[in-house]
Amino acid sequence: MHLPLGVTLPLVGIISFALTYIALPPLIRKLMRKNMVAPDMNKKGKPKAAKFGGIAVFLGFIVAFLLPLQLNTSSISAEILLGVALSTSLIAFLGFADDVLDIPDIYRVVLPLFAALPLMLIKVGTTTMQLPLLGEVDFYLGSIALPIVGTIGLNMYVLLLIPIGVVATSNLINLLAGFNGLEVGLGIIICIFLILFLITSGLDKNKVIAIFLLISLIGSLGAFIIFNWYPAKVFPGNIVTYLIGASIAAVVILANIERFGAILLMPQIVEFLLKSRSRFNAENFGTYVDGRLRYDGKVCSLTHLLMKLFNPTEKQLVVMLYGIQTLAGIAALLLLVAA
Repeated sequence: MHLPLGVTLPLVGIISFALTYIALPPLIRKLMRKNMVAPDMNKKGKPKAAKFGGIAVFLGFIVAFLLPLQLNTSSISAEILLGVALSTSLIAFLGFADDVLDIPDIYRVVLPLFAALPLMLIKVGTTTMQLPLLGEVDFYLGSIALPIVGTIGLNMYVLLLIPIGVVATSNLINLLAGFNGLEVGLGIIICIFLILFLITSGLDKNKVIAIFLLISLIGSLGAFIIFNWYPAKVFPGNIVTYLIGASIAAVVILANIERFGAILLMPQIVEFLLKSRSRFNAENFGTYVDGRLRYDGKVCSLTHLLMKLFNPTEKQLVVMLYGIQTLAGIAALLLLVAA
């Protein structure tokens, strides 16, 4: 079957949204009955809400993302789409395992490497990159012949930069989280700016797959934020933050837009630098006082800074961070279009 791209794209988004939206209410009820809940740290009395809601996000996302294999076969490479689907599925599973088992921090860095393997094996990406000051750098170092295995190409982009990208983005998204609607809303904004850039930069088969990926993710996140917005009925968990991060990495790699991705993720990079001041032990939360959030300690997060400056409500804090992410997206578009 080959439906036009203009039909397939909205259909994928609608199905992703619908599946997640339909799955969430019974999932929330089941999680509450099983006492799979967590306290909402930024509210009076710290009321509890269901956790592990990211299961529904992944369900809607992966089903919708696989649909183009049937609906739009001439516009995509099945091998690449399945490789990306496997990579994002692995990272979602690792995120769920982290939620359930509370994996030590060192493994949170190591485990996403396994999710990068499908992208490495299908050799997505490029052999050359434009780097600041250095210009165009070729990452292909030739080939080496090994007994039994045979000849292996030494493409350091595939062997080194892809796993680093997956690990970095999955953990960066996970750093700026913890408030109702925050990580999910930031994920939606990032996806929208990635789509805008892909459309304006000219489409090829890899970029079409990247757009299908982003539309699938936006649909599932859009349904989830209805239940995750203040006051949240359900929390996403690491299954969602890891999924968002790995999806961003896959899109950046597929489309070879590393510089755009770096500028777009500047709020998360700043968050990383601030968190490093506490050796990554700081929490993003503040103290709830008369409906507003206060923070009086050392600034180790963008949320700390905003709470110190504005003493906002939780909703105001989240909207401020949406604004910061939007500004990063606009800056990325303007800087790279100008270049």
